[in-house]
Amino acid sequence: MTNVLLRADELHQNYGSLVAVNNFSANIHAGELVGLLGPNGAGKSTTLRMLTGLLQPSKGRVAFNGYDITDDPIDARRQFGYVAEQPMIIPYLTGIEYVEFVAGMYGIDGKTAKRRAEPYIERFHLTDAIHKRADKYSHGMQQKLALTAQLVHEPRLLLADEPTVGLDPDGTVEMQRTFREYVAAGNSILLSTHLLDMAEGLCNRVLILSNGILLDDQLIDDSWLHQHGTLQDYFFKLTREN
Repeated sequence: MTNVLLRADELHQNYGSLVAVNNFSANIHAGELVGLLGPNGAGKSTTLRMLTGLLQPSKGRVAFNGYDITDDPIDARRQFGYVAEQPMIIPYLTGIEYVEFVAGMYGIDGKTAKRRAEPYIERFHLTDAIHKRADKYSHGMQQKLALTAQLVHEPRLLLADEPTVGLDPDGTVEMQRTFREYVAAGNSILLSTHLLDMAEGLCNRVLILSNGILLDDQLIDDSWLHQHGTLQDYFFKLTREN
């Protein structure tokens, strides 16, 4: 198997007596597009926040490309990009200023940031808006801008929490195209989504959570689909039994 870009070991998160995530363990390897699936309240966003270091786990460890996010937070964060469900757009910055700001946090100069961002700006039809204040963008435009900003520093791994929320059909198609190209180049994605049909067509592997517990870590290919039908059928059968 190819090298491990993300290793999560026995992540646990509780809020008093409420257990949000219970001993989540998974590895993401180079060249994988992995879906993180689960009903509302399954623990997907909590898991992603622990993986990115935004939330300290009650116990467990996370490492990106060998860098522990607790012991080596700066080097660990250089290994990945993160697109939140609610884009973290800075008020008063224009779209291109936001891209340059994010790139600067990773040591990328403004000229390089603009050059790397240009294909995504064109692909996502942001050209006319890129010099306007980003807090005036629609939610879908902010999602596309956030993805562009995170890809500029060329991370090996992208973590995305419901990135297609608010996108029109064209934007959804272009984002999926971007994901496929990104993974084909040897990178990886961990994608949290409620869109099971999209996950079936896009992901080569899925992690299924329910009530904070990882129920299955399953490779998805034609033979598996032939045996189980659709991913949606399998998902509902598994989560309703647990």
